[in-house]
Amino acid sequence: MNVWDKLAGKYERLWVQKYSLGPTRDKVAAILAARGFRSLLDLGCGTGQTLEKISETFPEAELFGADKSEGMISAARAKNIRAEFIEFDIDERKLAAIFPNKSFDAIICCHAFPYFGNQFEALRQVRDALADDGAAIFVHASVNSLYDELIMEIVETTAEPAEYLSRSEFRFATSLFFEVTQEFQIKERFYMPTISGFVLEKRR
Repeated sequence: MNVWDKLAGKYERLWVQKYSLGPTRDKVAAILAARGFRSLLDLGCGTGQTLEKISETFPEAELFGADKSEGMISAARAKNIRAEFIEFDIDERKLAAIFPNKSFDAIICCHAFPYFGNQFEALRQVRDALADDGAAIFVHASVNSLYDELIMEIVETTAEPAEYLSRSEFRFATSLFFEVTQEFQIKERFYMPTISGFVLEKRR
């Protein structure tokens, strides 16, 4: 059992829900509402909280959630959200193998990207799974200062090893595949580390 399986039962009661995960869901849902979409993949969906929120706004959309934690996926399925949930580790399998001949209007990845072992390959897979006119939304903690670094070192001890890119590092990592069309930050309290968000569209 990995750390995420252990956290699944109490995940929605963690303190980060109020000042990090909850505000992230609200922001992502607002961006999606402004853009619209027909099909969406939540990569690193956890217990399905974001899909639960957006399924109410987009009742006709085709929704999928993928997460490497069996515990998180089980918790998501138990909610009976109108979405399909798949246990999937992007470091071990390919999106193209799970969703052959399918592209998504929207792919979201909230607070999961730092835990991907091969981030460049993950971005390539997201690019390939995204429709030509679609958008990917990434939100995650971002180390841009000594304070960020210290806080995320503490956070890392409660989860698993992670690579928290700075805003400039993330823009560089995505530049081969995407153009950044919108950038934002989640900052509910002054003591929170930098949480950076990016809306990405495929590079033509």
